[in-house]
Parts: sequence; C-alpha cells; structure tokens
Amino acid sequence: MKTKTKVNRALALQVASHGVAGEFDKLCLALLDIESAGDVDKRGTWAYFARRLRAWVESGMTGAVPFSIFAAKGNKKLPFFAWSSLPGFDCPGAGACLFGDRAETKDKSHWKGWCYSFRAWRYPAAFFRQLQNSMLLRFGNEILANAFKQIPSDKTVRLYVDGDFHDVETLRNWMELIRERPDLRVYGYSKSWHLFLALDAIGYAFPDNYVLNFSSGSKHSDAMRKAMGKLSITRGEFVAVPVARKWIDSKAYQDKANAGSREYRSEVLQRLREAYKGFKVFACPGNCGNCIPNGKHACGASVMQDVVIGIGIHA
Repeated sequence: MKTKTKVNRALALQVASHGVAGEFDKLCLALLDIESAGDVDKRGTWAYFARRLRAWVESGMTGAVPFSIFAAKGNKKLPFFAWSSLPGFDCPGAGACLFGDRAETKDKSHWKGWCYSFRAWRYPAAFFRQLQNSMLLRFGNEILANAFKQIPSDKTVRLYVDGDFHDVETLRNWMELIRERPDLRVYGYSKSWHLFLALDAIGYAFPDNYVLNFSSGSKHSDAMRKAMGKLSITRGEFVAVPVARKWIDSKAYQDKANAGSREYRSEVLQRLREAYKGFKVFACPGNCGNCIPNGKHACGASVMQDVVIGIGIHA
C-alpha cells in the first residue's frame, strides 16, 4: 500500500498558483504527482482529494463539483453557512497580516505574516475546497451563483472565512447575488478596501442585507480606513492586537468556557482600549453564533455598530 501523501507548503502554493492562473495542464500534472505519491483510495489523503480535483478539471469543470461550495453544517465556532477561497492568492489588500515586515512585497515566498488561514492547509480537504472555490470565482461564475441560490431561506452566511474579494468585478457579482436573496443575512470581513471604495465612488448601492467588518492587517492607508467607516454596509473594525503567547498556545484559550479564556479576553480588551481610545471595544470570544445576548453574533449585529472588535495575536 502506498504511504500517505505529505505535501509541504511550497508544493501547495505551486498547485494553487496553477489553479488560479488557469494553467490547467500544469495543475493536472502537479495533482498527478501528488496522486502518485500517495494512496488515492484512502479517504482523507492528499492523493485522494487531488484525484477528485483533477478529474473535475479534466472534465472541463462540468458535472458535480468535487467539494461543497458552501460549508453548510457549521460547527460550534461558526454555526453558519460559510464560504472560503484561497488565502493569499485572493487577498489583494493584505499587508502585515500576510507579509509581516515585508508588507509591500508581492513575492509569495515572503508570506511571513500572522495570517491564520494557512493553518487550514494541514487538512487537504480544506485546501482543495479553497482552491476549487478560487477557480469558480474565475472560471465558473454560473456554478457559484447556482450554489448560492440553493442556500435555504432565513440563513446566515459568512462570506470569506478565508480569502478575500480579489477584484471589483467579483465584489460586484457577490453584492448582486446577495441583493437577489433578501431572505439571507450575509456578513464578512475584508482588507480589500480599495475595491469597496471604487464601487462606492461610482454611486453603487450596496445591498441592505450585507454587513461588512473591515479588518486590520491591510496595506491601505489610514485615510482609506476612515473612508471605509463611512460606507453604508460597514458595521465597524475587526482588528488583531498583540497578546501574550500563552493565550494563543494554551488549552485555556481553546476552551472558551475556561477561566483562562476570560483572562485572555481581558488582555485583548486592555490592548484595544490602549489603541482605540474613545471607542467602544469588544473582545471576540471565538464562538460566532452567540457571542452576545439573545443568540446574536457581534460581527453581524446592528447593536455593535462602530464597536471595535478584536482578537489576539501573540506578541
């Protein structure tokens, strides 16, 4: 029996770059290399998922998609319908969160920031779902639109758990899909401030059922940040603040009911008050479904308008 495939980040980046560039011949060859190094019949391996994606690409992206486009089941942390695409590749507004001290570089070898999204790449299903969705944004808009239309009514949708709006056309397409589904409550986060402001500048009317949190780590200017705060869809800022490493690495932080988690949130609040004097602040507890009273979530709630919401990154 073949051994379980091991795929390092460099190879994952190479596969992803072929997919988003539409270099399908190169993509299929890279996927074939992954398949040949593992057990394609063993569910959960990189080889298994690589074969599924390659078969779909070679079919011309026809038939059933190999991975669910919207994660529908949710979990304790995120009990909503959720959409993700490739982090980094679909993040044109990323600055320090992706590049660290080399925030102006475009060289993907210098992705040295604190972006949490790459952690998902430990799991091949997450990586290939993100890659599939990034490809749909570029080469399968009709498939994506039909999947969005199939979401049941009266649901909450988190748009871009990973990744971000990568161009103005994509942003407009999403906003039009959301406008056509007033029965849905859609919210998300973005560092692609230039795209939102470009649409706003031409008088575009954003849908009423979309709530935007504009997030820290962007490469854009403070003036642009202030302009984002004036958009009709904006709830407020979602920022990352430095905290002691113990809160990020410890089981106390992972267990949201643990007293250690309350101490972690106290440190987040302290950092927020220092950085955002005069603003109301709120420390994200990590559970999106009911983080404020009455079963609501802060990032999509009107009662949290203009409140700065923060999470911790280790100093």
